[in-house]
Amino acid sequence: MNKNPPVIYHPEHSYTFEQFEELNDWLKTNELVIDEEPINHFELDSKGRLIPMPQTPYGKELAVEEIARQLGNWNIQTRQNGGVTTSQGGFNISTTGGRTIRAPDIAFTPRGTHDSLDAEQLRTFQGQPFHPTFVVEVEDVSAGPKLEKLTDKFKTEYFPAGVQLGWLLDPENKNIYVFKKNARGVARRQNIGWRDVAGGDVLPGFVLKVWKIDQAISQLPSESSSGASDSEEVEEIDCPKCGSTFESYYSFIKHFEDEHARKKRKVH
Repeated sequence: MNKNPPVIYHPEHSYTFEQFEELNDWLKTNELVIDEEPINHFELDSKGRLIPMPQTPYGKELAVEEIARQLGNWNIQTRQNGGVTTSQGGFNISTTGGRTIRAPDIAFTPRGTHDSLDAEQLRTFQGQPFHPTFVVEVEDVSAGPKLEKLTDKFKTEYFPAGVQLGWLLDPENKNIYVFKKNARGVARRQNIGWRDVAGGDVLPGFVLKVWKIDQAISQLPSESSSGASDSEEVEEIDCPKCGSTFESYYSFIKHFEDEHARKKRKVH
């Protein structure tokens, strides 16, 4: 195993796209520590500078997973058939014909965009740039210039590329910042506190439930973990669509999602 990075990282250097790919491939099997933080992968800005993305702490990853789970359930249950990705799914969002690689903590790409992608766009960063319509970043922004840096990322990169709605969630300090364009087409930031937030026209019918995020990251037991298993809480459940009978909520929900909520598409 080669433990030496293929290129030397420096924050002000400009790197080729090939070097960017080389470093990210190297990081899959090696460790790189910058400012005492282990790096998971790099993003690439419009000037060719590498942006190190630290590995995600456990608490943040729990929040990210819960948001992605709620969004993924909505995607299936409302038959959107779009793509829900986390920070391992990057996008070339360049608006200048070059490459600007960003990897939001959570993103939603609608079916129309997803179905139009060719093999190069699906499997590499070298095809025509495309963008999600919705992005989420999860971060504690109470320290230093983090809030302004992330605000700049939304306003000068995500929205010019075509993103229509953005959320910045800070579960640590109980704040949600909503980014969307006003009537003049200018992206604005609004702090709505810590409450349920709807996806509006971009995510019709989707409402993020913040109590589920709180519960996901809490170290206190939930009411459902009092000792009784799911199968012990119910006698049986009849599916209203087909009449099948189930002995637990889990088996019923799995059946309903697989057979009734998710629209099966033929894969060629």
